[in-house]
Amino acid sequence: MPLSDKRTAANRANSLKSTGPTSIEGKRNTSRNATRHGILANHVLIQGESRERFAALINSFEAEFQPETPSERLCVEKMATSQWRLMRLWAVESAGITHEMRRQHDSMSDEDPPTRAMLAIRAIGDNGRHMDIMSRYEHRFDRQYYRAIEAFYRLRQARAIARAEQSHQAEENKGTQQ
Repeated sequence: MPLSDKRTAANRANSLKSTGPTSIEGKRNTSRNATRHGILANHVLIQGESRERFAALINSFEAEFQPETPSERLCVEKMATSQWRLMRLWAVESAGITHEMRRQHDSMSDEDPPTRAMLAIRAIGDNGRHMDIMSRYEHRFDRQYYRAIEAFYRLRQARAIARAEQSHQAEENKGTQQ
């Protein structure tokens, strides 16, 4: 229901009188108005990870998929969380290889970078199950991501079918009333 011109004018006049919060507590509360993913970030992020980058990732997924229901929003959050964990895994893998390359640097200084990287990966693999575990996690997060996308599109398709059925039913009701 659109607002009347009189109501719109009154709203504008009232908004000009507002000075916003004046207390420290009020300012702190309003500063969090735009925080939409705080609880999720507390459970997904580890120390040193950027809350802002995580929120930007979720916001980019929401902009792309435009969820309309809580279930669709949950699917989008699962996609973003899975992608974040994949990116973390890639960063950890890269850091591990770089660390091993630095550790071996003195004995491998005459080798080219790809050879040094290969020897570092081999050393990491020989010293435990690190690479197997990383591969298992990567597969798991990738699978979670694609399952969330599939669930999202199933929900969206079911809603579209329900809308079409409602529209068809409304058309039939119009025809029988005339």
